[in-house]
Amino acid sequence: MKKAVSLLTCAALLLALLCACAAEQKPQGETRIFTDSAGRQVEVPVKIESIVPSGSYAQMILYTICPDKLMGLSDALTKIQKQYIDEKYWDLPVFGKFYGSSGTFNLEEIIKASPDIIIDMGEEKAGIGADMDTIQSKSGIPVVFIKATMDEMADAYDMLGDLLGEQEAAATLSDYVDGVMHMAAEYSAQIPDAERPRVLFSQGEYGTEVNGKNSSHAEILDYLGVINAADMDSILASGGDEVSMEQIITWNPEIVVLAPDSYYNGIFDDPMWAQVDAVKNGKVCEVPIGPYQWLDRPPSVQRVLGLLWLGNLIYPEYYDFDIAEKTQEFYTLFFHYDLSREEAEALLQNASF
Repeated sequence: MKKAVSLLTCAALLLALLCACAAEQKPQGETRIFTDSAGRQVEVPVKIESIVPSGSYAQMILYTICPDKLMGLSDALTKIQKQYIDEKYWDLPVFGKFYGSSGTFNLEEIIKASPDIIIDMGEEKAGIGADMDTIQSKSGIPVVFIKATMDEMADAYDMLGDLLGEQEAAATLSDYVDGVMHMAAEYSAQIPDAERPRVLFSQGEYGTEVNGKNSSHAEILDYLGVINAADMDSILASGGDEVSMEQIITWNPEIVVLAPDSYYNGIFDDPMWAQVDAVKNGKVCEVPIGPYQWLDRPPSVQRVLGLLWLGNLIYPEYYDFDIAEKTQEFYTLFFHYDLSREEAEALLQNASF
């Protein structure tokens, strides 16, 4: 009897052991459900190793958090961008953009490449959910949208961290963005209306293409707590509304911020611009560029650095820090590039009064 019990016990133990081994060997779920910013529930891989961005906005943000997971780009890298982006990413295939007048999204090539996921980021456009569903249906690849305006940039990093399994990197970038945005809100609330200068942010061959009030391209001016001198009844969504010099003279901005490759080298010799207070008082600067323009185009995460730069320039009593050091810190964290002091100062060469 004892022998029979012993055999039964051994059999039971063996069965339990086999069940335990089977449980350990049982494959874990390879996908999960992710709810994107459009409220879509998308089945995505648990482990995401390869990503295609749907546009330049997404490309830039994804590069900051997980460059090695980028399977391709939406835009070929420019000469300026290559100065700050590791050479191993230069020859990634270019799959184009889904949105914009230059929409060139090459779905056929993306299907051939077979990434784990396609990610779209930026503003929530009308019909965004249907757009993402269309791409997903045609490609058979999971597609998600993550809202990433300036107000939601920190949250966007948190969502990316969860989606991509990059929680630690995401938390670092999210905390940095959140800190800058809270600082800007705090300072802006303290600045009396009478001390807020009229600022014109313009571009174009003669600096007469302006980024008007309520334009996403001039959004940094709102966060800083200055007055956008270009207060117009209607604006172009793409920014850069052409206006006359007579209109600019009427607005009479106290500060002029010129986009790169605009009119910085000619504005001080122009008799029309000479009538504007900003030019009279030498309060003209040029937006730094590298790898991207710091204030817009695309209006992505580099604007956080643009906010620090312009805040330090216009309100140094509040933004009291060494902007070259801040630039070095930002490039290390977001662009994975160890910027030297000399390089930082070169970027800022025309970015002061």
